[in-house]
Amino acid sequence: MVSKFLGSLLPVLLLGCAVDQPELSSTAGNSFEEFKAQARREPGTNNYVVDWDTVLHGDDELLEFYYRFQQGGLAIDTAGGVDVKWSATQKKQLTYCVSNSFGTRKQAVIDAMKAASDNGWEKLADVNFTYVPGEDATCTAQNANVLFDVNPITGADYLARSFFPNDARANRNVIIDANAFDPAQTNNISLGNILGHELGHTLGFRHEHIRPEANATQCVEDNQFRALTTYDSASVMHYPQCNGTGTTLAFTTRDQQGVVAVYGAPVANMAPTAQLTAPTNGATVGPTFAVEAAIVDTDVSKAELSIDGAVYQTVTAAPFTFQVTALALGSHTLEIKATDSQGQTAVQTITVTVAKNGGNGTGGGGSGSGTGDGEDDAITGGCSTGGAGTSLLVGIGLIAGLRRRRAA
Repeated sequence: MVSKFLGSLLPVLLLGCAVDQPELSSTAGNSFEEFKAQARREPGTNNYVVDWDTVLHGDDELLEFYYRFQQGGLAIDTAGGVDVKWSATQKKQLTYCVSNSFGTRKQAVIDAMKAASDNGWEKLADVNFTYVPGEDATCTAQNANVLFDVNPITGADYLARSFFPNDARANRNVIIDANAFDPAQTNNISLGNILGHELGHTLGFRHEHIRPEANATQCVEDNQFRALTTYDSASVMHYPQCNGTGTTLAFTTRDQQGVVAVYGAPVANMAPTAQLTAPTNGATVGPTFAVEAAIVDTDVSKAELSIDGAVYQTVTAAPFTFQVTALALGSHTLEIKATDSQGQTAVQTITVTVAKNGGNGTGGGGSGSGTGDGEDDAITGGCSTGGAGTSLLVGIGLIAGLRRRRAA
């Protein structure tokens, strides 16, 4: 989401959250050959990478992209005025494998995919991602026994990229760069949340910051989308560096409303999703600080913050923000527990260290595999946040592949 280099063609200034953007997001003043010469290439495949998170396969797709002058809550991709989405049958059979090439990182990928699917999109809508371990040994783009493959890459200009429902099997891949496993490169945004964004693309959803309301002139893309909800600056599909207010890639209520509009609500009442979005896991805070949680469900009854195993405060409605005061110096465990009307729960824990001169704990960048609802401005953030280092612009670089190849 936040770009490692802010994507394909955009140099990043690390101070002041400024982006020096040349006229390469449109064709103005550039011949196709000039445009092509400056396009970034994906390591290993030599595919073109544009718009920071769009992969184009070959010169024909790049030429189509070149001729489409880019202008510029949850929004779905469209082709010829028709939503790009899975059929009623296929949406329940979104099968995938995870390559053995991840080596010692494979289990982390499996867990992150589960966080993004089983504990993410599947709790919000009537879709089903299914991991097929028996296909891992031959987990390539040529494996037709699964809908898509999950594979590693090294040296890419992004942390992860994916695809859209109208892509051919050869191009239905979720690709994860080695830097996605490094919190210093991801701004402490968990791999599960990164893949939550990417699986949003696999369901057909566009970046939220392409909306005119975002006023993200530094992040222009095309306008081939249909708005499903009102604009959501905290959406899991919104780049933080593109005027987003969410810095953790947590799900929001409008994400839930949008995906339900396309794929329908879950058949059964699902447990909530819950995530601590501030402070950051492992952060150093002062004795007094704010704790922010992202929770999504249609029937949340309460959210409890526990500190070191004891309930500290209970909130019954959004925003799920808790004020901690006069906490003793040293290490502490924070736990958020969301409960719905049927008694179903979701829990996430983090650790923080309280120091006399620590921060206020409001920095972005939640950790762990949980997901939740930012409820718009309930998540603080912007380009530079209290616990996140110099700038969110140097964080992630998520990619959705193949958006530009349209159905005829």
